[in-house]
Amino acid sequence: MTRARRSLLWLASDHGARWTFLAMLPLTIAVFFVVGRHQWFTRDDWGYVLTLEGVLKEQGWQQWLFGAQEGHWISVPILTFHVTNELFGIDSYWPYLIPTMAAHIGAVLLARLVCRRLQVSAWTTTIVCSILLVFGSGWDNIVFAIQICYNLSLVCFLAQVLLVDHDGKPDRRDALAGVLGVIGVMSSGFGPIFIVAVAVLLMLRHRWRALAIAVAPTLVAYAWWLVAWYDQGTAARLPGDRAQLPAYLERGITATFESLMSVPALAGLALLATLAVALWRGVAWAPRTLMIALWSVLIVMFLAIGWERIGFGVPTAASSRYMHMSGIVIAPVLAVAVDRLAGLATEARWAARAVLVASIAVNAGALRTNASTWAQGARAEQDLFELIAGSPEVLTADPNLAPAPLSPNVTLGSLGFLIVEGAIDPRPPATDEERQRVVEALGLASAPAP
Repeated sequence: MTRARRSLLWLASDHGARWTFLAMLPLTIAVFFVVGRHQWFTRDDWGYVLTLEGVLKEQGWQQWLFGAQEGHWISVPILTFHVTNELFGIDSYWPYLIPTMAAHIGAVLLARLVCRRLQVSAWTTTIVCSILLVFGSGWDNIVFAIQICYNLSLVCFLAQVLLVDHDGKPDRRDALAGVLGVIGVMSSGFGPIFIVAVAVLLMLRHRWRALAIAVAPTLVAYAWWLVAWYDQGTAARLPGDRAQLPAYLERGITATFESLMSVPALAGLALLATLAVALWRGVAWAPRTLMIALWSVLIVMFLAIGWERIGFGVPTAASSRYMHMSGIVIAPVLAVAVDRLAGLATEARWAARAVLVASIAVNAGALRTNASTWAQGARAEQDLFELIAGSPEVLTADPNLAPAPLSPNVTLGSLGFLIVEGAIDPRPPATDEERQRVVEALGLASAPAP
């Protein structure tokens, strides 16, 4: 009995919490293997492995490396995909997916360091960061390889925050933060959003020289790119009513807390508690400035995305890819709010922790379900490409035709390349259903005879 009690006491201790989190890491890798093993290239992936490689050959490295992709500056992900392509080809998705998953785990580990910087208790940190490891609400940035662009910007931002969050004269930490800021804006459209938060943190701390070192190079680099290369892309062709920006902001923030809590009825309370703890004067100034900076990310993020993409509708504020970014950013502040419940009663904090433990299971389930649905869609496209490549009708069809509407970068003319690279294995349609799929994809009038 005494031994069992000692074991329970150890488990409830800070050491027990840390070891529990360490145990979550190999478990997460196992989960990622399960949700990733059937994934395949789809949608924007093909833009990197097909279209942009063509841009490099036909238009030169400048357009390839700096040209805007749907409003994003993504030089670093382009280089990542190019090197991966050169080393591994495109007969397996894993070489492309593993860096995206690794960047996600890296972001969670940095969020854990932010929790510790905010003096969050060990068990609350473990529970909150365990949610983030298997964050099914943000599944898009875990199982869709191209989302390494968002993940890289997030990793750079969290590392920046940790580096500049100190007092005293500027030093190498601030200089390194400046380098990471440039990498962040070269990775996705979130990089400029994160500049704002870093600037807010440094201004609140009155670190003006550090502000110039850590932020100015990023601003100069991004300003150059805006002038020389920026193009709005699809968003410019689908304008919306920007009077809906407040609604977009509200939907994005509430959806973020719904994603973290997994109990919509509690999301509003969590939102209010997380905002209150960031503004409460009972918290020391240094951690308060960090929490205010993290809150500023959420506000600027959804306002900026809404300004660009309100034409896609207010509900898109709750898109998985945005929930991943906002959830990881604000989770450390939520963790502080959970710990503050101990001021009301110890039981209140444990009740909040219990809800968050349930959220781990809910998010893991959502990750499995959404990843499976995504993989089925990607594999269905691969199957269609194989059927078309093995069909005689492909020889007379327009080589510029894109048979899969969601993957417009794959044309009939590119199927030969996919065959050579081992991405698809052509086979003739063998059933009426398969022949009908080919007919519809090629826009033929009727199915060919068996």
